[in-house]
Amino acid sequence: MKKILSTAIIFLIFILIYFLQSNFFNWFNIAGVKPNLFVILALIVGLFVGKVYGATVGIALGLLLDFFIGRNIGIYGIQLGIAGLLRRNI
Repeated sequence: MKKILSTAIIFLIFILIYFLQSNFFNWFNIAGVKPNLFVILALIVGLFVGKVYGATVGIALGLLLDFFIGRNIGIYGIQLGIAGLLRRNI
């Protein structure tokens, strides 16, 4: 039950971030660089839940992004999967 609830919450956060990224952060840039909130989401999930779950969530959300806005299928999936794997053991 806890995994299903956490997956649903992550999906709702993904929808919120997609809305923010496409509407608000589309015109916001710092020295020509636009922030990517999806990478931050994958890093946070990988850090707090675990790197295997973070990589899984990163790949799944990256493939969703590829279907919505990507030109090539798999680019965002690989990028967010690697971001979900990046975790430092303290």
